[in-house]
Amino acid sequence: MYAERAAAEKSDEHASIRQIKGIVILFCLVLSILCGTGALQRARASEQEMEECAPPVTEDAGIFLNGATVWSGNVQVDKNIIIPKGSSLTILPGAKIRFALPEVKPGEKTLPWLLILGDLKAEGKAEAPIGFSPEKPRVNQSENMVEAREGTSIALGWCVFENGPWAVHLHDAKADISSTVFRNNHGGLRYKGGEVSVRKSRFEGNKVGARLWFAKPVFEENSFINNETGIFFREGIEQAAIRRNNFDNLDYDIKIGDFQEADIDASSNWWKASAMGELADRIFDGSDSEGVGRLVTDPVLSAPFEPKNVSREQ
Repeated sequence: MYAERAAAEKSDEHASIRQIKGIVILFCLVLSILCGTGALQRARASEQEMEECAPPVTEDAGIFLNGATVWSGNVQVDKNIIIPKGSSLTILPGAKIRFALPEVKPGEKTLPWLLILGDLKAEGKAEAPIGFSPEKPRVNQSENMVEAREGTSIALGWCVFENGPWAVHLHDAKADISSTVFRNNHGGLRYKGGEVSVRKSRFEGNKVGARLWFAKPVFEENSFINNETGIFFREGIEQAAIRRNNFDNLDYDIKIGDFQEADIDASSNWWKASAMGELADRIFDGSDSEGVGRLVTDPVLSAPFEPKNVSREQ
């Protein structure tokens, strides 16, 4: 009798242990699914970004300019231009690049109008800026005027990008941008990774001034004026140098994306909304959405920074 009772108790004990193990396994499974959701979303976002910026480059994709090419004066572009790896394009001061490519259907994938797989140097002068624009306004989010991909190097100075889709798209490229105007486009500048510095430039009247992803951004002495959103920090932003910029935008001066968990330092800038006591309304960060990093704005500049070597009249 005792043996039967002991055996029954032992059986109940094993059953309890199995139940506990089952609960633990179920808990771990649920936790892994929940934790994996963010990773899955990130993977899908990464895949989407690659699809956006990297349609295949085939032999009949456009005109390949091999070697060292120089553009000057008025340049009409009616086919996609590709600068292959090992080749370069230099655009001289005063040149006007007019894009007249066929219209694309909504959702249709297309190569950028000017694709840089080598090097691009477009350095104008204050009295002779370099212009980039479509033949007629073409503001959409699916095309890029200029795109540079991994391993490339571009230098833009005293340029004007206006009335187009995304003006400049960089993907793990090296870029030095200065004294350049991005005006009345869907977007001014968007990039992922790479060494990118933007100085003494003006983002005005765009839907999005700049959009960044997995970057160590350097934005100094720029003006973000009358854009719907000045800068959108999507994800993976670290070691940001956002200094002495002026912000006066329509909806948001800066937005931080849902996957950006770390805070971003944006101190020592001038915010028109701050002078009006409305800065919190022009920033979207962790104070608006749980789990999102905060934007650090203090100290703020008491007056607009007056950048030199950039013209509003370009």
